[in-house]
Amino acid sequence: MIIEYRVLGPLEVLVDDIAVPVPAGRCRLLLATLLLRPNRNVSVDELIDRLWDSEPPSPDRAHKSLHMVVMRLRQALGDANCVRHVRGGYLAEVEPSQLDLLRFRELASACDFAAAVGLWRGPMLSDVASDALHQHDVPPVTEEWLHALERRIGADLATGRAGELVAELRSLTRQHPFREKFWGQLMLAFAQSGQQAQALFAYEQLRALLADELGVDPGDELKAVHQQVLSGSAGVSGPVPRQLPSATPRFVGRAAELRRLTELVGSDALTIAVITGTAGIGKTTLAVHWARGVADRFPDGQLYVNLRGFDHHREPVAAGDVLTRFLEALGVAAERIPVDLEARSAMYRSLVADRRIVVLLDNARDVEHVRPLLPGPCPSLVLITSRSHLTGLIVSEGAQHLALDVLTPGEAHALLVSRVGAVRADDADKLIRWCGGLPLALAIVAARAVQAPGLPLPALVAELADERTRLDTLDTGDAATSVRAVFQWSYQQLSPAAARMFRLAGVHPGPDITVPAAASLAGVSTAEARECVRELVRASLLTEHVAGRFTCHDLLRVYAADRSSEEGTAEVRTAAIERAFDHYLHTLMVVDAAHHQRFRMIEDVPTPASGTVAEILEDRDAIKAWIHAESAVLRAVIAQSDELGWHRHTWQLVWFIFDVIDSSSPWLDWLWIFARARGAASRLGERQYVARLLYLEGMALGRVGRFQECRELLEQSDHAYAEIGDVPGRVRAQTNRAWSFMMMGQAHEALQAAEGALELQRGDAGSTGPLIGLVIHQMVEALVVMGKFELAYERCLEWETANSGGATPYLAGLQTQATANVLVKLRRYDEAVETAHRSLDLLGQIGSAGDLAHSHLLLGDAHHGLGDQEEARHWWSKTLAAFEYHQNPRAEDIRAKLAALG
Repeated sequence: MIIEYRVLGPLEVLVDDIAVPVPAGRCRLLLATLLLRPNRNVSVDELIDRLWDSEPPSPDRAHKSLHMVVMRLRQALGDANCVRHVRGGYLAEVEPSQLDLLRFRELASACDFAAAVGLWRGPMLSDVASDALHQHDVPPVTEEWLHALERRIGADLATGRAGELVAELRSLTRQHPFREKFWGQLMLAFAQSGQQAQALFAYEQLRALLADELGVDPGDELKAVHQQVLSGSAGVSGPVPRQLPSATPRFVGRAAELRRLTELVGSDALTIAVITGTAGIGKTTLAVHWARGVADRFPDGQLYVNLRGFDHHREPVAAGDVLTRFLEALGVAAERIPVDLEARSAMYRSLVADRRIVVLLDNARDVEHVRPLLPGPCPSLVLITSRSHLTGLIVSEGAQHLALDVLTPGEAHALLVSRVGAVRADDADKLIRWCGGLPLALAIVAARAVQAPGLPLPALVAELADERTRLDTLDTGDAATSVRAVFQWSYQQLSPAAARMFRLAGVHPGPDITVPAAASLAGVSTAEARECVRELVRASLLTEHVAGRFTCHDLLRVYAADRSSEEGTAEVRTAAIERAFDHYLHTLMVVDAAHHQRFRMIEDVPTPASGTVAEILEDRDAIKAWIHAESAVLRAVIAQSDELGWHRHTWQLVWFIFDVIDSSSPWLDWLWIFARARGAASRLGERQYVARLLYLEGMALGRVGRFQECRELLEQSDHAYAEIGDVPGRVRAQTNRAWSFMMMGQAHEALQAAEGALELQRGDAGSTGPLIGLVIHQMVEALVVMGKFELAYERCLEWETANSGGATPYLAGLQTQATANVLVKLRRYDEAVETAHRSLDLLGQIGSAGDLAHSHLLLGDAHHGLGDQEEARHWWSKTLAAFEYHQNPRAEDIRAKLAALG
């Protein structure tokens, strides 16, 4: 069902092109009022004032009457009802495609003034009776239409259609006799069609009218047009080049980019704008569309050249050849054009010095390619497109830079619909996904769908889904419009080192890469990698989407892999993958060795492949920032290492990443890695590590509140440790099994499990003391829940005495945290605050995010007990932030505590 609302003429509502009758009177006025303020809350008072033309009945009666009008309107609209009640008023909820006013504004902002003006069916809202509406609401919209109409006529004048415009402009000057812009355009239309006398007569008509009616003279702009007519420069006295290519007939999207470009135009100084982006991103399409939209502001013509800076088959067009073309277009005879490049450039600058022209330099290779083609100081516009960044122009010539990215999902969908017609949402989403929002790829897919109507879109989706056939699917047989070919134009310009880096980027598993990771991937120094990455960025084959992190379009990644297969060997690719895997594995090992103290050693420390560069992370904040930035990459690395059968890397990556995630990253994103790791370790016969990975997975499930699954895996871990005779492993598994009982609200079962772990520990002659601390910690937690606070405190003291001077900072932190918990329950709040702070100091560098959050919670509880509401709020808020970030199920309890504070 397609619903349309129209206000740019008589009020109309259409459902599938069938008119919906809107009752006359206040119903029609209410709908018009809301539609003129689309998706905006309009207060009841404003609506009453408008519906009763500032003479409303009594407040009670007015509100009831308005409610009745709303009910009648909703019933009349039926399926087309867009009236929504909001707090204090009503609004018309409409999509941009449903309301002609919104479509008009979108088209005008995109400089498509012909299409925008074409929506006007005026006079506006002629069938809605309301003095207030036509005095206050209609005039501003009418002004928008008149401005768009002026721009459309200006564009027509700039394209040499003066003769066709005379009749229209005569009519407009009669309808709007004091609108000087129309009079100036009428004078230009007369002059450019050879009717100079009529142009001067029109000026005299307006001058007399303004003097008689308003007592003023024509404005400066009209006087300037008058001078042009008098001097003969307003007519077509010399060549006025019109070289811009035809615009794309169904241009969609890029509204923000068009607005930004339009903001550049307006001064009398030379404006230089540079549009950059990767191949197929739509630079030329955007540039041509926008240049044609602003052409009316540059009446002295438009110059255009495709510089072929990245053409695969032909050399770039030399600046001297371009200057010859431009000079000829500006009326210089061939025999007068100098041979010397500098002389040609000087003649060109002289010719355009006083002109307002558009110069579109398309597909420039580098700064030196375009510098001879820049005019000198003049009121002109130079628009340059390039795959290179052209930084030199930005620095030395003050060029404005617009980096073009892929289409948004909404824009990509609109492009498909504009070319193909209605598309099933699921098919459209998949096509957009596999094309990566690249306009060229989407246009090719749309063309294939149109040219082969018997080919169902799901078949195209299937072709695109397969990386092996994706680029073939996007091959048109034309080097200028095939995705592989246009990528090749950029690739062939690279240095050998950068080309090798680009090829290897195709085998890197992650969505983006850092310079150190690129160095490992290529087996080169960090300095060499940085230079290669910079070159790829300059060529728009990589993008620095976040500071220090580089990515490329999905189709470019496929093309890079394609080049790697064609130009490299399997051995080269395998070596690069190994270095990449080792980069992340050994970075994690460095982090673990420097910043953690909990059971992460492995017996046979692997040696990194030659050329691997591990990153050094200085402190906890650096680790947190690194894991946040690398999370998607690390998940991709683990998945790829498992898929490729690199079992050692798979389980060791998971082994060393646990504590990093536990302190810095939400666990829900990572749970799947354990099954991969356990399978890999099992295939290598690493029974001890399989048992440990079962334990780690159980702990991870507990972190996200899946306590039943957590307990079951810890039991499996206990059995696995028992099979290999690892008592400390069993103690850890049973201790945390006690913790899972605690989190399930089963304190007695938790205490029994902890006591069993304690007996197991004491019965092992070879085991050491530190694990006892973990067991007693769980016993204390259980005793607290059971209300046995004094006994829990005694356990804390025993633990402290038994481990005096011998506990690790982590175990000491847990001990002080447990003591703080008991002190809160005993209402010894001052001691609890001091003890909780001590636990924070001990856990600050090595504890998990959950450990730290628990200490924050205890500080909030202790301060609340002391009656210090603000301190309690501070610590509970920190707890809530951590629980929400890590998806901890106890977050709701903390929200309740904060809510109770008021």
